[in-house]
Amino acid sequence: MVEGIPAFFAAAKYGAGLLAVMSILFALSTIATYVLLCVSATAGLQKINLGPFERYGEVISGVFIALLGLVFLFIH
Repeated sequence: MVEGIPAFFAAAKYGAGLLAVMSILFALSTIATYVLLCVSATAGLQKINLGPFERYGEVISGVFIALLGLVFLFIH
């Protein structure tokens, strides 16, 4: 959103109507981008056979989170 701030400042001199239109278009394009990325990522992940990882997924994610916590503990 930071990159859009100058455009909103420039459009402010043309009134609240243009700001509203810009806000709506920005929101719609952001939502559409997120939906498109999620749908395409889900379609791609369904093609991958994760086999053994599906059985131990919770353990793997828990270990990963614990290791990440340790990394931040020692770095910070």
